[in-house]
Amino acid sequence: MIIEPLKANYGDVVAVNYYDISDEDLHPDIKRLIEEHNLPIPLTFINGESVSAGYISYYDLTRRLDKLFTAE
Repeated sequence: MIIEPLKANYGDVVAVNYYDISDEDLHPDIKRLIEEHNLPIPLTFINGESVSAGYISYYDLTRRLDKLFTAE
């Protein structure tokens, strides 16, 4: 899974959250959107912006994160 390497690389600078779509506590609107639009999972967001639906490589994700840090 990609979460552990991200936490190891970025520590507390990046918040990494994982939500299981079969979890009963998941907001029903999120579940409904995934089902209605047949969205591939996982969904990846950076700063609330969707950057990927389906597979995303660790390299691509870290490249996007690094761009954010250099832009600041």
